Amino acid sequence: GLKRSRSNNIERLQALLLIALIAQYTLYLIGKAAEILKYHYHFQANTIKKRRVLSYCYLGKRILTHKNYHIPECIIKKAQRSLINETK
Repeated sequence: GLKRSRSNNIERLQALLLIALIAQYTLYLIGKAAEILKYHYHFQANTIKKRRVLSYCYLGKRILTHKNYHIPECIIKKAQRSLINETK
């Protein structure tokens, strides 16, 4: 929890939470972009091929740890639009 931040300063805690939120959103966005490019099939078991079984955040984290995957900026923008449309 927040006790691990070792800070009692509310402004510092707010800044840490904002950084965490931005990091989480970035992973989510990369995961969605990876799904658009069908990279998610490379990371999930062969038993299920008709739908995504990994979370966007987990997929985004896996994509970032592998250097073989490239996501163009246009796909990132497409993923962002898609995520916005999913919330409507």
